Amino acid sequence: MQNTKHYLMMKPSRLILFACLSLLMVCLTCSKPDDPNEDDILTPIDNPSFPDRGFYMGVLPIPANGQDFDESYSQAADHVEFAPVWAAGIGAFGFWDYAETLEDYYGQMHVEQLIRDNGMFPIIHFSFIDKDSADGSLILHAPDDMENPSLSDTIWRDAYKRSVLDVVRAVRPLYLSVGNEVNRWYEQYGVDEGDANGFQHFVSLYDEIYDAVKELSPETVVFCVFAREIVDELREADLDVLDMFDSAKLDILVFTSYPNSVRLDAQGNPMENPHNQPSDIDSDYYSRVEDYISGKPFGFSEVAWPANEFFGGEQGQSEFVADLASRLTIDQGLDLYLLGWCWLHDMGMADDFGLIARNGTGKLAYDTWRSISAGELPTPTRGQSIPYEAIKMTPETDYYPPVLHLDLWQDPVPLPGLINTAGAEDSPFITPDADTFFFFFTPDVDVPPEQQLLDRVTGIWWSRYISGNWTEPSKIILSDDLALDGCPFSRDNKLWFCSARADGYRTIDIYIAELIAGDWGNVTNAGQRLNAEIEIGELHLSSDGNTLYFGTDVLDGHGGYDLWKTVKSDGVWGDAVNLGTNVNTPYNEFLPYVSADGNELWYTAESSLGYPGPAVFRSFKIDEDTWGESEEIISSFAGEPTLDSQGNIYFVHHYFSDDMQMIEADIYIAYRR
Repeated sequence: MQNTKHYLMMKPSRLILFACLSLLMVCLTCSKPDDPNEDDILTPIDNPSFPDRGFYMGVLPIPANGQDFDESYSQAADHVEFAPVWAAGIGAFGFWDYAETLEDYYGQMHVEQLIRDNGMFPIIHFSFIDKDSADGSLILHAPDDMENPSLSDTIWRDAYKRSVLDVVRAVRPLYLSVGNEVNRWYEQYGVDEGDANGFQHFVSLYDEIYDAVKELSPETVVFCVFAREIVDELREADLDVLDMFDSAKLDILVFTSYPNSVRLDAQGNPMENPHNQPSDIDSDYYSRVEDYISGKPFGFSEVAWPANEFFGGEQGQSEFVADLASRLTIDQGLDLYLLGWCWLHDMGMADDFGLIARNGTGKLAYDTWRSISAGELPTPTRGQSIPYEAIKMTPETDYYPPVLHLDLWQDPVPLPGLINTAGAEDSPFITPDADTFFFFFTPDVDVPPEQQLLDRVTGIWWSRYISGNWTEPSKIILSDDLALDGCPFSRDNKLWFCSARADGYRTIDIYIAELIAGDWGNVTNAGQRLNAEIEIGELHLSSDGNTLYFGTDVLDGHGGYDLWKTVKSDGVWGDAVNLGTNVNTPYNEFLPYVSADGNELWYTAESSLGYPGPAVFRSFKIDEDTWGESEEIISSFAGEPTLDSQGNIYFVHHYFSDDMQMIEADIYIAYRR
């Protein structure tokens, strides 16, 4: 196994960045903001336009080998809106003279030239935390000549507060953090009333600073940053610290996060499922903060996942980037406002957290980052979207396995390969040559349609059969706007599908897409005749394209859903014709499939043999207008049959618990003997 210690323990050391900056600094003659009087009411210099994507993005522009800071900051600015400026903390300058530093050449170069002149805005970060060089414990950041400083000491508190206000005057920032990863102090010192360094003393100081900053610069967004993990202890942070804060004085709720560091539980024992892959992170990992402080804009001042092979390599890092803007935040109802990656380029050969390698080669995560920046959120993988607690069902754990009634086929089994997951695969359609497979997917059967509409993963997926295996399915994107697509059927490079979208005749209409150069596009509504006048439902088209079979409950049939057909003549679809009482009953018959020769009708209906749920039926054609008596072929939560030219039956099987709660759905196959 690879040595993962470095990647588990590493946290940003800004000392490298500041050392590099110090070597590059020269006195610049750039114009400076007017120095305000101490009693002036200030307006922040920064006034960024809010991105269409719905949140700001940022990064610390560590340069690549051979690249200077001008180049790295300019490169970063192509895809982000903000960059951090560290006013104090471990490896940073002292807070007590930082206003003077920012008014001098450092501020001119770093804040004005590198950040603002590149169209970005700074986020100013303060920290009161330092480390004891002897034992690594947290100590108070303070000037060397300050004796016995503590969080409750008036002299130290006044110095910290005064420094924050002086920096606001010097830089006039829009975003100001007055404490970084403050809960690390909480974890070490607690809230012992007798302790001069108890965390409650910082909370009261934060309130004082918040009020003072708002009085000086009312538009400045004030917050402190919390650590989601205690990285050097390999565990999640205690979120109870949030209860200590007045939420009215946290303008936004901001975290740093390195979730790959989580290896131990709250008791210090190894976790059963540590965060080795992005998919190991619970979907509510960040939204749990809503249990303490709700309704606040949410952000990351610094977040990362390594591109190390142990943690999924570049693909894992890319998936985590995509998750940040979807599954882990927005999809959980968080108002994502700031998304700041740790740094642009790797810091060195031993670092793998950057979006770009040290030699300047972009990683997969950088492509994903740029896509998100452009407002093109990548489609999550099915694995990313499935709830972490989902358990893959198997025939061995199935309470109601499918039952085959004819020995012309082998007993049904889950379709081998990459199609089935712990989510719900449904509505299968196989092309006659059995080399292309379409299906509907949603990650959780309990998710309501209005949430499926927004999750960017629910919809129609397809896979190709190549060299004896099904390829990894990919989603078919059929709209740039909100749409919920399903019930696929394909013939002659055209995809017929049902969709809930804005431009239909009904709530759900049938649409047609064309396969053009390997992609599905040119989507059109199937028309007023089919959607508004006949009101067809899920369908199957005959081999010659002139007879359309469908199910519906809006026509005057035999009760419930019935199966119907309409025949095209001179380009016009005729009146709907019921398929008769040998097929239709007072109950529900729907989801038709018709064999290539037109002589077999397969469909879904309620079991007539007493099995639970729907079943698969077959009827043979007697003549052009008559179908024979139907026969139940596969029972027990089986439906939506589709056949290939070899006569193999593909169908969906829904898993139910012993108390009849749906768990998931898989595609099954019964091979023709």
